[in-house]
Amino acid sequence: MKLTDSVSTIPLIGPKYAKILAGLGVEDLYDFLTYYPRTHFDSSKLVKIEDLRRNEKKAFRARINTFKSIKTRKRGFSIQTAVVEDESEQMEVVWFNQPYLEKTIKEGSDYIFIGKLNPKKLKPQVLSPEFEEIKEEQTHVGIISPIYPLTQGISNKWLRSRMKWLIDKMDYINDLKESYKQDFLQKYSLMQLKDTIKQIHFPDSQKLLKDAKYRLGFDELLKIQKQILKREKKRKNLKAKQLLANTREIEEFVNSLPYKLTKDQETACEEILKDLKKGSPARRLLSGDVGSGKTIVAMIAALNTALNGSQSIVLAPTTVLARQHFETFSTLLNKYKLKIKLITANSKYDKNDADILIGTHAILSQKDKIISNKLAFLIIDEQHRFGVKQRGEIQEFIDQKRSTSPHTLSMTATPIPRTLALTLFSDMQVSSIKSKPQKRKTTKTHLVPPEKRENAYKWIKQQIRENRTQVFWIAPLIEENEAIQAASIRELEKEFTAKFKDFNISTLHGKLSSEEKDKILEKFRNFEASKQQILLSTSVIEVGIDIPRANIIVIEGAERFGLAQLHQLRGRVGRAEEQGWCFLFTSDIPTDEQAARLKYFSEESDGFKIAEYDLHRRGPGEVYGTRQAGIPNLRFANLFDLELIKATKKAAKGS
Repeated sequence: MKLTDSVSTIPLIGPKYAKILAGLGVEDLYDFLTYYPRTHFDSSKLVKIEDLRRNEKKAFRARINTFKSIKTRKRGFSIQTAVVEDESEQMEVVWFNQPYLEKTIKEGSDYIFIGKLNPKKLKPQVLSPEFEEIKEEQTHVGIISPIYPLTQGISNKWLRSRMKWLIDKMDYINDLKESYKQDFLQKYSLMQLKDTIKQIHFPDSQKLLKDAKYRLGFDELLKIQKQILKREKKRKNLKAKQLLANTREIEEFVNSLPYKLTKDQETACEEILKDLKKGSPARRLLSGDVGSGKTIVAMIAALNTALNGSQSIVLAPTTVLARQHFETFSTLLNKYKLKIKLITANSKYDKNDADILIGTHAILSQKDKIISNKLAFLIIDEQHRFGVKQRGEIQEFIDQKRSTSPHTLSMTATPIPRTLALTLFSDMQVSSIKSKPQKRKTTKTHLVPPEKRENAYKWIKQQIRENRTQVFWIAPLIEENEAIQAASIRELEKEFTAKFKDFNISTLHGKLSSEEKDKILEKFRNFEASKQQILLSTSVIEVGIDIPRANIIVIEGAERFGLAQLHQLRGRVGRAEEQGWCFLFTSDIPTDEQAARLKYFSEESDGFKIAEYDLHRRGPGEVYGTRQAGIPNLRFANLFDLELIKATKKAAKGS
């Protein structure tokens, strides 16, 4: 066998199952072996029947005394019951609509079951347990069993049995070989490849499962570290314009601002201005919480570039954000008489004489006119919000063959914890703005239970009437979807015709064109003229929308959003000196895990802490946008393990 052999090589995987697996991205033996479990369930510790509880699944061993299958009066419905016992007690086990069990279950044989007591029965009873007959080597229960990501048409039981067959035949896969030398494995305390694959799917102990995860995490980070080293080496061979710091003019500008910079902002400015002096292109990531003041830091760097006679380009992911930057730059830099131009999809750029060029990725479609010897500094705002194709165009733009390459500053409002900066962003210098402007108040966040929603509606109406407050009302979906129990824009539009019939409501979502979105947002911003009070929207308003009068945000289906995204949405309100309010509504009764997440979020306002909490649970790709940001969604690497990070850095340099 070879790793490139089709999955249909595995017994019982015919055309039907091969097609289902292909939908999961599993087409050959390599794909199958690396289709790792999303978690494991440890049923290796068995309890007695008398120790079973109603609130937690446990594994127990019992002998089947009797078994029967009964057809009910309801057509097509049957019940299967068994009486089982161990040395402590006898008990009934019940299944529904599984008549085939009559052919597989053997009276008098011992089985391992996983289940919990039926809370509605006084006598002990377990409903629909997982089970497997006792044998020399268990595949499903009585072990630390793998739980895989599934799709319609396959079950964990089916997938486990096929995986077990292939794991047992690994020695017959000719090209499945260890990629590291023995001394390398010993140096970094790594498990052998074949042992790793076996233990990640069917671990013999929690210790061996941990060792397998460590090896796979090491592999993930080593690959990233090698890519980073390659990029760093390439960049060292490029040249950039050296932009001297115009200290006196910059100090005058800072002193003229209507507010005082925070210590973090001052430090970030110093770091970026130091970057611009370098003869090779600097790459810096400016990470700052929502509303921490990243834009003014970028503006100071762009001003310094202009004072050096060079050009800056500011790229924003949306027309609205580009226009906001244009207005802010034009207003605050007015006295310097700089040529500041805005380029969007509808703009034409005929003469390359701008000191600061601000726009969307539409700038790149006119790059032949734009690229000039003046270009020295590129600012990319919320780079992860650009699409994959757009990011490729940005990189191509940076890599254009010219005498010098631009210094690059990327900005993100999703805070970057230190350990993440040391790994995924380690080819960039990272500046962090953790403090917020002194006058800004912390937005008050409330997780609203269903029974208190009406009270919330009344309070919101009162705020709109009495304080002329505007409201963002967010839904996770545009259209109603039977498969997903969550509020949609269309549902809210219907509900609001009755609930908020006396108020002016606009609707915004991703299916609208850029021009339509801009008009709706501009209308909402211009409250005095439009009197628009509520904006129904999807998460398209997540980044950069600044509407000072909007002090309330309601998030429907809050459990469907990641915490980092919720924090971004919450950052849309309380942007002036007024108190901001955020109300979290759930689609249904949240699970314990969802409730814990939302409770943490409602009590925590520090974006860095929220990002770390989210990272622990969902991985960087989910938090920072895998598809959009190109960040690998690390499955096994522990980004809070500094020793692992250091080890992979060392290994990358030595290999």
